[in-house]
Amino acid sequence: MTHSNPTLPNPALRRLSIAAAAAALSTAVHAQSLSITHGSVIATNGDLAPGLAGEIFNGTGTFDSGVIADDGRVFFRARLTGGTTVATNERAYFIGTSRSNLSLVLRAGAPEPTGTIPGATMNTATLAGLSSGFRISADGRLLFGITMSGGGLVTTNDTALVVGTPGNFQFLVREGNPAPGTVGATLSSSFGSPSQQQSGINALGQSWFFSNLTGGDVSGTTNNLALYHGTPGNLTIVLRKGATGPNGEVVSGVMSGFIGQTNASGQLYYDVSFTTGTGSPAVSAANDRAIWLYTPGSGSVEMVREGDACTDYPTCVYLNGTGSSAPFSFASSNFLNSGKAMSVTNLSGAGVTSTDNDTALVLFSATTDKVLVREGDAAPGLPGITLGVFNNSNALINESETICFTSALVGPVTTADDAAMFTGTPGNYTLVMREGDIAPGTTWAFGSPLGQSTLMNGAGQILFVNSMTGAGAPTSTTWLYDPATGLKLCFSAGEQMEVQPGVFRTTTTQGGVQFNNCNSRPLSFTDDGKIASRVSFSDATGAIVVVNYPPNSLPTAYCTGGTTTNGCVASITANANPKIDHSNAVTIAVSGVEGQKAGLIYYGLNRHLAPWCSSGGTSFLCVKAPTQRTAVQDSGGTANSCDGTMTLNWSALQSGGTMLGSPFAAGNKVDLQAWFRDPTACRTTNLSNAVELTYQP
Repeated sequence: MTHSNPTLPNPALRRLSIAAAAAALSTAVHAQSLSITHGSVIATNGDLAPGLAGEIFNGTGTFDSGVIADDGRVFFRARLTGGTTVATNERAYFIGTSRSNLSLVLRAGAPEPTGTIPGATMNTATLAGLSSGFRISADGRLLFGITMSGGGLVTTNDTALVVGTPGNFQFLVREGNPAPGTVGATLSSSFGSPSQQQSGINALGQSWFFSNLTGGDVSGTTNNLALYHGTPGNLTIVLRKGATGPNGEVVSGVMSGFIGQTNASGQLYYDVSFTTGTGSPAVSAANDRAIWLYTPGSGSVEMVREGDACTDYPTCVYLNGTGSSAPFSFASSNFLNSGKAMSVTNLSGAGVTSTDNDTALVLFSATTDKVLVREGDAAPGLPGITLGVFNNSNALINESETICFTSALVGPVTTADDAAMFTGTPGNYTLVMREGDIAPGTTWAFGSPLGQSTLMNGAGQILFVNSMTGAGAPTSTTWLYDPATGLKLCFSAGEQMEVQPGVFRTTTTQGGVQFNNCNSRPLSFTDDGKIASRVSFSDATGAIVVVNYPPNSLPTAYCTGGTTTNGCVASITANANPKIDHSNAVTIAVSGVEGQKAGLIYYGLNRHLAPWCSSGGTSFLCVKAPTQRTAVQDSGGTANSCDGTMTLNWSALQSGGTMLGSPFAAGNKVDLQAWFRDPTACRTTNLSNAVELTYQP
């Protein structure tokens, strides 16, 4: 991504230039968003609710934001009207990938779903009993809370957490149950409305939750809450308030900072605080916070503690200067299946100042810590500007350890362009967007990204909300960044969405669920580019919509180019992967070719690896037969030098007639390699490395 107007020396002039351009083009119409072009409505107000007797989706706040499994099934709660609907059964859960296969999971007022409490139903005397806090694992296991009545239940045992799949539900835990790991205590939290931030279920069926305790060995507030992990009938107490730490510290708080996530292997990280004056050495305000890592079967270890030395900066320690709050701030989706977690972390010590370099993004594990980027580092892609304070809610990491972060900017900036978003890996960060830049395909300028809702999936796609500025800017937008294709408008208020055949409604807002799905991605954003969202309309109705924008991966270079007589090593690259409708420009380029030599580019459908010559030579045949050649071309450049080049317009080639492998479907691969003359080499020729294209939808 190229930053707009990089040559303007004066930020004020730059901002005036952008504002003038926006004013001059304010009548331009932006392209439709992905919600319109790549979205499908699963349910909307007025639709007949499946599995019922005439009820429709309708009423105030009809839909809660949906959560999505890896296979695209969306799980959501909806409000009903009509048919047999009354206040105690007006809510129901549904699941499906489309209108055609949407199905009823449970309806409030029905018998509790485990069948273990005869006469109990999912409702109170006046309200429906299905919670708005619900989850789905990567493989489609559900977790939700219910409130019950009847069957002899009373207020101290009428709520529960339920796990399972449609038709096969169990109680994970029920209010009033004996508390595992205690002596006679019971679980006293209400589980009727669980927090998505403090509960979870993974694809192994392992869940975690937090609960208050009462009775038995509970002593006032010193040990009256605990963190649990496990499966129905096999729950383990992870940590209880009042427990003793590794150095004799007394645990005074468990998840008091709302820090906690689990991963696909069942590990759980969480924050703890210690009572000052306990332990040896005695706990002080400078080291009373820590992050612990729990591994099933092994227990908990300390990942990092306030006051620990920073490995990459030995004169620094992880410390909140006031000692009044945690030095570690974790976003909602940043715990990897390897047991690593990323935090926006405060630093203190020699050479650290509160305005220049006292925060960093740090990757922690049970044995190591690594600073990924630090306040005061050069801002990627913005010469002369450095990174300022990081926003903790926007600091995300995926399984490939690609990160996304937003930062204030320091240097020659104004209040209109002093924040930006970046992504990448250490030493290879890319500017995603900068406040004040004109958004692609529009005349609007980006507002600040700091604190705006931001999600990232395993493919490195980033979904973020932004408040645009400029003439005609909508009240709400969401943008999708793809590493291969850049920024795309994903949602814009004011668009016309067709919610039923011939029925259009005006969009106003869009939202999803950002919390970790226990498999390193957000609950509403899959690794293959499916986004589950709730869209609201100007007539106070809504819809559950899935946007499908598969990741547009970059072409992959592979194999090794041969070394020519004059020491040249030719390298082949492609600027993008092709689309099946030929709608994007794809150019193949070969550099480092011997000058003034004839050559060509050929392709096949599979990789290969074999020496080009039976003896001698350094080239490899990297594309398997059958292959197809393209036209012979001259490399240009200077004889006996390495400045020759070759190019191929792949877009024109694939549109020009019958080709090997055509017609291409999404996912099909094409492998290309360059061949050129080198008279004194074996077989009088040499080859480049190879590049693989993958066709995109």
